[in-house]
Amino acid sequence: MSLRLVFTALVMLLMNFIALGQDHFLVDLENRSPDITAMVMAYEGSPSIPFLANDVNGVEQSLMAMKGKTVLLWFWNNDCQKCHSQIDALNRLQAKYPENLEIVSFSDNTKEEVKAFTTTTAVDFPIIANSKVLAEGPYGGDLGYPKFFLLDKQGEIKWAIPEVEMKNNFDTYTFFETLHVSLNK
Repeated sequence: MSLRLVFTALVMLLMNFIALGQDHFLVDLENRSPDITAMVMAYEGSPSIPFLANDVNGVEQSLMAMKGKTVLLWFWNNDCQKCHSQIDALNRLQAKYPENLEIVSFSDNTKEEVKAFTTTTAVDFPIIANSKVLAEGPYGGDLGYPKFFLLDKQGEIKWAIPEVEMKNNFDTYTFFETLHVSLNK
C-alpha cells in the first residue's frame, strides 16, 4: 500500500473524528482522494494486509494460515444485488479448487444479519461480519461493493478488482478461475 494512500486515509479519519465534536461542517475532500485507477495500482504488487477474525460460525480465519494458497478476498454487503449474484460463482470456484484456493468474504452486516441471509442462500466459504472498518480502511473504501483482492501464494496482492470493473455481464466464475489458474502455473 502506498504511503500516499495510507496518509490520505489517516487524514480523512482524523478529520471525521475532529468534526464529531464541533458544530461546523466538514470539508469534503472527495476531489483530493486518489482516483480508482490510482488506488488499484497502489494495491497491486503490495503485500496484503493481514487479518485475524472469527467468521460467523466462530471459526478463526487468518491470512497467515492461508499462505501457500491463492486467496480471494471478497467485500460485500446484504444490500448489494450484484453481490448476491456472485455467490453461486464463488461457491463453484471454492468447490472446484479446495486444495489451492481460499475464498474469504467480508460483510458490513452484523453477524445476525449474515446468518439470517445464509438461511436462504448457501455460502460455501467463510464470512466475516462487521467488516466495515477493514473494507473502508486498509482494503479501499472508495472501490465500491462488491470488490475483490486476489492474493498469490505468498500473500501479495496480484489484482484488486473494484466494483466499477464488474459491469453488465461480468462473469465472476470465468474471470476469477482464469486468474487463479494463471497464478498456479
